[in-house]
Amino acid sequence: MMHRIQLILLTAALLLAGGRALAQTVPEWKPGQLVRKGTCIAVDTVKLDKAATLWLLEGAGGPQLSDDWQRYCSQRGWGIGLTAGGFTVAAAGIFYSTAMVVGGAVGSALVAVGGDEAVQGVWNGMSPRINGGMIVAGVGAVAGITGVVLLINGNTHLRRIVRDCNEPGASSVTLTLGPTPSGVGLALRF
Repeated sequence: MMHRIQLILLTAALLLAGGRALAQTVPEWKPGQLVRKGTCIAVDTVKLDKAATLWLLEGAGGPQLSDDWQRYCSQRGWGIGLTAGGFTVAAAGIFYSTAMVVGGAVGSALVAVGGDEAVQGVWNGMSPRINGGMIVAGVGAVAGITGVVLLINGNTHLRRIVRDCNEPGASSVTLTLGPTPSGVGLALRF
C-alpha cells in the first residue's frame, strides 16, 4: 500500500514539473492576438470556424493570404495522412519480411532431412516474398518521410501567417520554390 502511495506522489510530482516546464515555453498571450488552433484561428481564446478564419485572413491580407492559408492547411493534412499511412505500411512490410525470414528458417529446419536441395528450395520460395516485403517497407518509409516534410512545412507557414497578422510591421519577405505565373521556379514575396 505504501508503495502505491509513493508511486502516485511521484507521478503527480512529475506531471506538475512537466506542466511548469511546458508553461514556460508558451508565449504570453495578449488581448486581440491571433492564435493558431490546428487549421483554424482563435481570437481572444474563441476558436473561429473555417469560414470565419478565411474571412478574417482575407480582411487582414487580401485573398492571397486566405488562399495561402488553405494551401498550407491542405499541405498539413496531406502530411498527417502520409506520415501515418507511410509509417504504418513500412511497419507492415518489415513485419511481413521478418515473418517470411522466420518461416524460411523454420521451413528449412523441417526439410533439412531432405538434403541441401530441399533447404535451397524453401529459401528460393521465400526470397521473393522477403524482397517484396522490404520493397513495401521502403515505399512506406519514403511516404512517411515525405509526410513529415509536408507536415513541418505546412505548420511552419501557418505559424508564419499568424505571426505576420499579429505583428504587421514585421518583415514578411519569403523565397519559395513552387508554381509561378510562368511555370515552376523561385518566387520572392514581400
